[in-house]
Amino acid sequence: MAETVILIDGEYLRKIFMNNGGHRINLPKFIETIRNKLKINENNLLRTYFYTSPPYQGTKPSPEEKIKYQNFQKFLNFLEKQDSLEVRLGRTEKRGNEYTQKMVDVLLSIDLVELSAKSKIKTAILVAGDSDFVPAVKAAKNNGTKIILVCSQNKGEYHYHLWKEADRRFFVDKDIIEQCSY
Repeated sequence: MAETVILIDGEYLRKIFMNNGGHRINLPKFIETIRNKLKINENNLLRTYFYTSPPYQGTKPSPEEKIKYQNFQKFLNFLEKQDSLEVRLGRTEKRGNEYTQKMVDVLLSIDLVELSAKSKIKTAILVAGDSDFVPAVKAAKNNGTKIILVCSQNKGEYHYHLWKEADRRFFVDKDIIEQCSY
């Protein structure tokens, strides 16, 4: 029976790669690498959830917004063809000149708590760095789920309370970034 799930905050993972050389992520290779490094048998993996949001589109999208959205759709189509990978979408809002993802952290937290509460998983591999996940991690641990945090090796790119709450930690280092880039 599959007892492990991987939950990936897509924007967080993108930032790790961008802050370490500006590389693009080969997501299937990253998932395989993490699974292998953590010694998770493929048959023991229930599924990987990837959380992201489409790029912002105004009511009258600019040519640049249209191109970004088309590229995002290609990426989604690629992800949908991967085995045991499910994409969860939030939304992107524009506030002034800033773009902010909405609902992504909540979707990930709900999945983590729900899967652990229903005893569908024994281990959750969480690729994230935000302290917003601490309550969900605590709830999952109270339900008997072991939490492995996969995060940046740079202390400024993950929240200490999330790091502290995890049962085990694994850092995405430069070797993994190079191995999983294109």
